Amino acid sequence: MKKCLIKLGLSTLLTGVSLQALAQDQAGAALVPSETAADDDGLVFRLRTRGTARPVTTGTHAGSSSGELEPDRRATVAVERAGKATALGKFSVSLPNGGAIWATEDPTLGQPELSVSAPSMVAYDGKRIVDPVQFFVRGNYPGFIRKMEISVYRSTDTDLVEPLAVIPLEVAAVTQASWDGALPGKYRFRTGDALIYVLRAYGANGAFDETIQRTIQLARPEDVARNNQLLRNTIEKTMGTALTTDQARAQNLLNDVFGSNGLRQQNITIRGSRIRIHGRNLPENTQLTINGESYPVDLERKFVAEYLVPIGRHAFDIALKGNTGGETEQHHRLEVEVTGRYFFGVGLADLTLSTNDASGSVEPLAVDDRVTDDFLSEGRLAFYIKSKLGGRYLVTAHADTTEREIGELFKGFGKADPQDVFRRLDPDLYYPVYGDDSTTYRDVDTMGRFYLRVDWDRNQALWGNYQTGLTGTDYAQYVRSLYGAALNLRSNATNPWGEAKSEFRAFGSQAQSAPGHNEFIGTGGSLYYLKHTDLLPGSDVVYLEIRDRTTGRPQKRVQLTRGADYEIDELQGRIILTRPLAQITRENMPSLTRDAPLDGYEQRLIVDYEWVPSNFDSDETTLGLRGKHWLGDHIGIGATYIDENRAGEDYTLYGSDITLQAGRGTYLKGEFVRTEALAAPTFFSTNGGFDFTRLNGTGPQEGEAKSLEARVNFTELGWVALDWSAAGWWRETDAGYSTSRYNTGLPTTEYGGEVLGQITENLGIYARFSKAEQGANALVQAQGSLDWRIDDNNSLAAEIRRVDEQSVYADAAGTLGALKYTRRIGANVDLYAQGQLTLDDDHGRYRRNDMVLAGGRYLFGDQSSIGAEVGTGDRGDAATINAEYRLAPDHSVYGAYTYSTDTTEYENLLNPSRQNGWTVGQRWRLSNQVNVFNESQHLKEATQSGIAHTYGLDFYPAQGWSTGVTFQTGELRNETGGIVDRRAVSVRLGRTSPDTDWQSKFEWRKDTGAERREQWVTTNRIIHKLNESWRIAARFNYSDTDDANNPLAGAKFIETNLGFAWRPWNSTRWGVFGRYTYLYDLATLAQVGGAGYDQKSQIVSLEGVFRLDRHWEVAAKTARREGKVRMGRGSGDWYDSATTFLAGQVRYEVLSKWHALAEYRVLDVDKGGTKHGFLVGVDRDVARNFRIGVGYNFTEFSDDLTDFDYDHRGFFINLVGMF
Repeated sequence: MKKCLIKLGLSTLLTGVSLQALAQDQAGAALVPSETAADDDGLVFRLRTRGTARPVTTGTHAGSSSGELEPDRRATVAVERAGKATALGKFSVSLPNGGAIWATEDPTLGQPELSVSAPSMVAYDGKRIVDPVQFFVRGNYPGFIRKMEISVYRSTDTDLVEPLAVIPLEVAAVTQASWDGALPGKYRFRTGDALIYVLRAYGANGAFDETIQRTIQLARPEDVARNNQLLRNTIEKTMGTALTTDQARAQNLLNDVFGSNGLRQQNITIRGSRIRIHGRNLPENTQLTINGESYPVDLERKFVAEYLVPIGRHAFDIALKGNTGGETEQHHRLEVEVTGRYFFGVGLADLTLSTNDASGSVEPLAVDDRVTDDFLSEGRLAFYIKSKLGGRYLVTAHADTTEREIGELFKGFGKADPQDVFRRLDPDLYYPVYGDDSTTYRDVDTMGRFYLRVDWDRNQALWGNYQTGLTGTDYAQYVRSLYGAALNLRSNATNPWGEAKSEFRAFGSQAQSAPGHNEFIGTGGSLYYLKHTDLLPGSDVVYLEIRDRTTGRPQKRVQLTRGADYEIDELQGRIILTRPLAQITRENMPSLTRDAPLDGYEQRLIVDYEWVPSNFDSDETTLGLRGKHWLGDHIGIGATYIDENRAGEDYTLYGSDITLQAGRGTYLKGEFVRTEALAAPTFFSTNGGFDFTRLNGTGPQEGEAKSLEARVNFTELGWVALDWSAAGWWRETDAGYSTSRYNTGLPTTEYGGEVLGQITENLGIYARFSKAEQGANALVQAQGSLDWRIDDNNSLAAEIRRVDEQSVYADAAGTLGALKYTRRIGANVDLYAQGQLTLDDDHGRYRRNDMVLAGGRYLFGDQSSIGAEVGTGDRGDAATINAEYRLAPDHSVYGAYTYSTDTTEYENLLNPSRQNGWTVGQRWRLSNQVNVFNESQHLKEATQSGIAHTYGLDFYPAQGWSTGVTFQTGELRNETGGIVDRRAVSVRLGRTSPDTDWQSKFEWRKDTGAERREQWVTTNRIIHKLNESWRIAARFNYSDTDDANNPLAGAKFIETNLGFAWRPWNSTRWGVFGRYTYLYDLATLAQVGGAGYDQKSQIVSLEGVFRLDRHWEVAAKTARREGKVRMGRGSGDWYDSATTFLAGQVRYEVLSKWHALAEYRVLDVDKGGTKHGFLVGVDRDVARNFRIGVGYNFTEFSDDLTDFDYDHRGFFINLVGMF
């Protein structure tokens, strides 16, 4: 048995509680009403207790007599007068209807945000834009901006050389401007043309920020009127009030600009603090302005606004006015003093001295010396600090030795524990809903026992978990999640194109895990199984990459956001995307002719993560450096170095790159990289992870990669009047060159060039030549295209392409010709038909490729669309159908999966990856071949975007349904050379309202041919508020895959989670929570770990607390877990286990000084017996920060439910201090 003699501690009451969570709770503390009384007519009075929170006496303390403290024991009862706000300090005001508006200062500066919106289409009568164009702008850092302007360009002006108009803006957090729509007579515009616009903000030192490009379409007036009526009906339905057309358009633009962060490039230096203004329970049908600027109020009558402000005093005038008219505008003033200084700290020191007298079977722990020790000394030290200095430097520090023997308290203090399950807060580990609309986050991210981070401007220095983020070059990329030291520096000075003059990143780590790299071709579904299971929590980095299938060259790369774009199960090793990922996209495809009916750019899902192999040696180190500097404005040089010390085989990468920049669209770039040994193995799957192919070879290797690329915009240089540009490239990699992205084990050479230009305003030309060689395979392509715009509604395109292919599948040359006719009906409908002929089949050696296809697309403004295409030919048939209806443009989901919509990614100005989509007369644009990659901006904290996604509260701009359907059929060649016919269908349905947030998705996929596989997937989530006291939340994910070729190669999983919370809205005395979870998992055969067995488990848990009065409180909890496992895949006998836990607790408090506790608990293990235990204790606060207690513990089992062999009993004494 174990007897505690003395236990000394500072803040031992915090044991088992997250220090960061405590910091959040205390920092966000505010006075709230303690009791409220009301009659049938509403609020009569509010009672607020003040007491020690706001004493009126002076010189008193906790030990003063009752007579001296009598003035502090008071209550104020007052009737709220209509239209008058009562200030509870400078940070909050209360409203007469029971609502409240308050401000908080956050030392974490947060993400700068800037966005602009305009109508997606404007009326054009063939000569001019009929009505002025309205722009709405939102930003959260106007205090650091000196000038703002919107520039409008032709959609063909991809390098933003010549603006059609520049609209100046008033610098404010929310502002709007109007453009008269005057277009220069130099260019001829027609119905269907598109304009692009960007917003630029300039700082004090000349640095500028810029938003991503957005589009305005010129449409017929009748089409715009019809679209406006549809928009008006939708807005009126969602808001529940009548609006004019202008009001509906303005509301739509306001929702749009608040729904996303449009920043593409951010350079303005920001120093100070973040001010957030919140409001809840505002009067119904209320218009809100802050400092005269309009802000939206959602359906739950709440709002949030954010400002990044400099040091100083800031006043906010908040005005509320009813929508019905006639009401007097009510003004409320908040004043916030921003000092730029902040400090919060909490810590604990815990020392336990005890004798050790163990009873029970000690043999299992004979290897532990402490079992035989008569006297034990154990302790724990921990602290958490958050500090802001001078409005610029933000310091976050945390350390926790964890409880261990005093002599080993700091042993291995700097090392990591890769099994730290608390790195990411998994909602499945807790109750699905708590009923208080709270948001929990962890402010530190570390696998080790120490964390230190310093942020200033856009620089970071840290010790903890981080992402390497070396993605700014093509051949020297290095993406891993590591623990150790890292430094990221970025100068405030920029070149004329907005790139930092100097950038430097360094990191070092004693790697505790191995890297994993998986690549998947889109299957038309959303479920993808990873190669490995039991991943390191929080180490996932997921990208969507668009690739040229003939060369493997990436055309676009977007990082996906966890929680918004996908969810991941680290233990089971699977990813579920929010939207299905199609195999092919033809957006911005620069060729009319097709090699197959389902042809285009390949969409590939790329997942990097960390995992711990069974024989992994964690004593090796990993180092990395990356720097880039601009010599003047036109020459940039960079260098990269990576060194991984591995057991038996070290990996090294080093390289350099140079950029010569003459203009925004004119440059030359060269890169040289060398690697020694193999990088992380690359596993590739064509079927969602049911089998993988390892792309790289094995054994020691080394090799080089070299590239030279150039682009010139003749219009930018002033050499021509019409749009002309050209590009050329040469790339070569050795067979031994190895990174996670280039790991084929084959030598590769590629070179080519292309020219794009306008012969006349109506006739465009495109020519391209390329040759790609990989091992014994070679592909030579040459093509020429003409695009003739006949009139406003008709266009004709023609192309001839020569293909010379040498591979294991073909050795022939052929010539293809294609003709495409496009008809635009109004501004919403595009219909097209295309024919393709094989002009030369190389005497029958080239497989004929005649084809016909037809398709169309119908646009519902910029909110929704439906499209379809069918094709048939010598090489097969294909069909695609897609449709989407959504409430508003989404900041990441749609941008990630719809190739031509907006994204929130930050990208390099030198390589704008934003694509403008197809328009009549401008079918495509010359893509930037030099580099589609950009360095990640942070070592930690992924970019947050949009006011609805930043503040930790749900924001409901409108209620309504969201639906979507995707259908795909076509064929592909798998890695073994077999032909697979694939059909996939995905249907999505969702509902958003003030009380309900529901999203469901149903998918079906069937493969025939070389692979015969059928898969069903459904994902469902719902959160519903029954009333102000009850919340329920549920999740149900299901997938079943059958493999006809190998019945044992199927997979199945079921995830069910149901929870509720009851917290009476008019009482804080009750709280009841419940949860039920069911899990079933049968992994794929291709996965490492868990593939040889299947398992299922279910857990039910219920607990509650009730405060009888100010003295007594009772709590109870019951939980049961049942688990089963079988060693056969889908067959065999189940082996089960079950555990039941019961606990009850009673607390008694007297005069806030005496505290008594009694607890009884029972643990029942099926076929393992039942054990009981109880604990009693009494504490007394002898001073404000000091408590002493005594008690007795008699328990047949410990808190560690894996320890069943020992009795723990005896008296204990606690001395607790806290600060």
